Amino acid sequence: MIFKLVYPLLIVLFFISAFINKNNLFNDINLSVDNFNIRFNKDIQILRKEIDFLDVTKKSLPFINYTVDENITYFNINGSGVYFKNITSYPNQFYFYNLKEAKENLNSKFNDSLLFIVYNNIRSLKNDRKVIYTDDFSQTWVKVLQKGSLSFDVFQNRRSISRNNTEFALYNLYTDKAHKKEMFTIIFPEYDYFNNAQKLRALWYFDFDPKFFAKNTDRLKEILGLNACIIDGEYNVVYSTNEQQSKRIVDINNFYSFPLEKTNYRILIEKEGLFQLIKVKEIFLLTFILFLIFYINKKEKLKKELHSLKMLNKIKSELLLREPLTALYNRYFLQEEMSFPIKNCGVVLLDIDHFKNINDSFGHDKGDHVLKAVSNSIKLVSIGNADAFRWGGEEFLIIFKDISKIDLLNKVNTLQMLIRNLDIIDNHKITASFGVIYTDIDDKDTFYSAVSKADENLYTAKKTGRDKVVAF
Repeated sequence: MIFKLVYPLLIVLFFISAFINKNNLFNDINLSVDNFNIRFNKDIQILRKEIDFLDVTKKSLPFINYTVDENITYFNINGSGVYFKNITSYPNQFYFYNLKEAKENLNSKFNDSLLFIVYNNIRSLKNDRKVIYTDDFSQTWVKVLQKGSLSFDVFQNRRSISRNNTEFALYNLYTDKAHKKEMFTIIFPEYDYFNNAQKLRALWYFDFDPKFFAKNTDRLKEILGLNACIIDGEYNVVYSTNEQQSKRIVDINNFYSFPLEKTNYRILIEKEGLFQLIKVKEIFLLTFILFLIFYINKKEKLKKELHSLKMLNKIKSELLLREPLTALYNRYFLQEEMSFPIKNCGVVLLDIDHFKNINDSFGHDKGDHVLKAVSNSIKLVSIGNADAFRWGGEEFLIIFKDISKIDLLNKVNTLQMLIRNLDIIDNHKITASFGVIYTDIDDKDTFYSAVSKADENLYTAKKTGRDKVVAF
């Protein structure tokens, strides 16, 4: 019965443990996502500090070998473009920012994520004169700058440009008009106000491939044991720890969803399964308990089977040791079970008088009834410390143990009266003759010697008239 109660209790404990672990896991997820955002912001701040390297590259160069195209004056310095707009007189020299060197410095840490740098040096001169530097010397910039300045109009998706001078903006599906390229980008814009107009002062333009997110996203999976991915605002997967993940998330409800700070990207963490909530130690403990219950249950079952087997063997043994008709012991009991010595022993050998005549006159069925009735009478007087045998035919043996002579004779006289009073055959009285010996029995030899003496007394009782007790 106890095992029927234990199994439901284990199931309840299983689900309680899963519930507790789910709460702990969710707390771990929140903490891990917070750390993800902290590390992400730290990476961005490192990037921003490295951008300051640009000022170190500033050097004074002569103003030579330039080309004029309408209101744009431009020239190439080692692959970098320098563009002057709306200038009427040319300086002898100017400050040049080595964008190539800055880019190489940044690329060493950010996996070639930097596509190009554009820096706009605004001068408070008439006609909004300014100089623009870019690490990409191209006629494309000439065409762009002829139509306007380095401002919002350069970008097709204006939301890609943050108006906050101190923060970055991370957006997706952003196309710049200069290169006509759609990409995921992180930009660090800075603005100045000139003639009440907001102008983009400087732009560091990065296209981050999945490697940029891989380090921190993989760490999420390592800590939580759950797959994680980064998606953009259109639910497109930018990076996933699950190689089988589709390129677009269809149902975001299958994930825990968290914002990636200051971006329209999101961090998704797959929801755990039930068995993911069960820790190794709990599985071990539950397995151990189940094994222990199984072992105890098996042990109890074996114990019951053993008990049943013992009972069965006992029954078989009893059947083997007893005579079938009367259920009294047989001579095999004497060989296997009788123990010696026996002190103060009463040996009683009795024989049913004229039993052959009963069988001949009334049939063997009546004879069997007489044998059973006499054996039942013997059982009544031998209750306690005595063993009763069907010694053979109509002859019975009773061994009384640790009994006085007086009690022995009383038992025998009582048995004689019980047999006399048996009413089995109409108009026929049943009697028995008794031979009694009182002695100590040390072993089987003295036992058989005592039985022999009792048999002599029985013979005397039968010879002198039957229905008698000849003792000692």
